[in-house]
Amino acid sequence: MIFSRLLKLQYCCLILLVISANGFAFDETAFIDDITQAKELFAQGEHDSAIKYWEGKRSDYAGQEGHYEYELGILYSRLKAFDKAEKIFQKGLELNSKYPRIYVGLSNVYLWTGRFDKSSSLLDDMINAYPEVWLSYYSKAHQEYQLKNYKAAKELSEVALSKQTNAKSYYMLARSSFELNEPRTVISAIENAINLEPNYLANLSAMKIYAVSLASEGLYDQAIIAIEEVKKQNEQAADDEELDKLLQELKNPEKKNGETQQFN
Repeated sequence: MIFSRLLKLQYCCLILLVISANGFAFDETAFIDDITQAKELFAQGEHDSAIKYWEGKRSDYAGQEGHYEYELGILYSRLKAFDKAEKIFQKGLELNSKYPRIYVGLSNVYLWTGRFDKSSSLLDDMINAYPEVWLSYYSKAHQEYQLKNYKAAKELSEVALSKQTNAKSYYMLARSSFELNEPRTVISAIENAINLEPNYLANLSAMKIYAVSLASEGLYDQAIIAIEEVKKQNEQAADDEELDKLLQELKNPEKKNGETQQFN
């Protein structure tokens, strides 16, 4: 089915980004097939079945490079079973694997359970362990953004981009720059993200801040085009009241006074 193929493609792309040079210590194809099956079950609302299925694969994949532990921790986290998620992520870290997303999973558990200092410290450890991996700096930038430390988020996004050009870091750069009232940086960053991954044209939040930034720079026609494009590509955007209000203002010459509404 299409959903299954998309999950497999998404996971394969993830592996290409962050897997170590040593590769899997087990059958990569079987692993991807199995985790796709578990994710399909979870997406269909069969949460217990998904976890039971993946737990049943422990003897095949656990205790090696941390990939199994990461995926199990993510399933637990999505159920808000944070105690279980923390324990399995910790097991993954104890393997001394070359899979940096283990750090991300555990830091998110700390963040969601109010242990901000531990979360921040762990991401610092990730940067020290993987100083050349863009994901290290992006993950820290994402946390700083959540904590409303927008300047730090922007700076870390720029470091991530210096390590590897990627759409996620451009989007984080745009989001933090928007909060810092830097519309030109927002415009450039969103356009770079779109050039790398055209699906950002359908990203409601991305296109909102893009349109507002264009309008604030007096680029009204381009802002209108951006809004109309996301409305075509995203059903949720088609009924978004904030976008409708901005579009009406942009099409009304009397309201083109350089003042545009802000989005949260």
